[in-house]
Amino acid sequence: RAWLAAKLVCFITTSRLSRTAMLANLIVSALAFSGPARAPSSRVVRSNAMMADDIIVTATSLQGPVIFWGSEGVLVGKEESDIKGYDNFGKFVAAVESAGLTATLKGAGPFTVFAPTDAAFADFGGVPAGMTLADVLKYHVVSGKMSTSDISGDLKTVQGNSLTYGRRFRKTFLDYAKVGIESEGASKGGNYPKDIECSNGMIHAIDCIMVPGAYVNLA
Repeated sequence: RAWLAAKLVCFITTSRLSRTAMLANLIVSALAFSGPARAPSSRVVRSNAMMADDIIVTATSLQGPVIFWGSEGVLVGKEESDIKGYDNFGKFVAAVESAGLTATLKGAGPFTVFAPTDAAFADFGGVPAGMTLADVLKYHVVSGKMSTSDISGDLKTVQGNSLTYGRRFRKTFLDYAKVGIESEGASKGGNYPKDIECSNGMIHAIDCIMVPGAYVNLA
């Protein structure tokens, strides 16, 4: 029995040593495969995110405030709060092109653009006598890059006249236009995009077309 016990101990010890040796060999092989250890790199890994597009390209694809079906939707089987579409900026881009200002707003800038929605153009009565479409559109452009939080006073436009700043009903006004309107409560109103970064400036949506000299400050 003593002989058998000694053999068993020897077998167990040998097996353990064998497994230990195998594990050591595996570790050595793995280290050899991975190559020598390297010191931490000082190179900064940069994001591959693309730079924002210019003002014109951005405005072309920018989604404006939501248009809901409202009461007319009931007649075609829609809920009043169902989305009918979006009030985008195609007419603004087309007007810029028609006025010959596309190259300017694709240029280096930077510019801050107050872009009227398609609905604003639909409600526009037309360019006043003695003024050109370019004059009206330039009145929506300010030199420099400005967020809505930076707007705290009158703004001189590239047209030459200044937009009149106002703060009423917790909203920012320039002349008669509301800048970057936000939906409040359960009103189901659409949010107007604001602080839209572009490679050559910034875009803020507004709800009407501003005309030089048309604003009358009654304050």
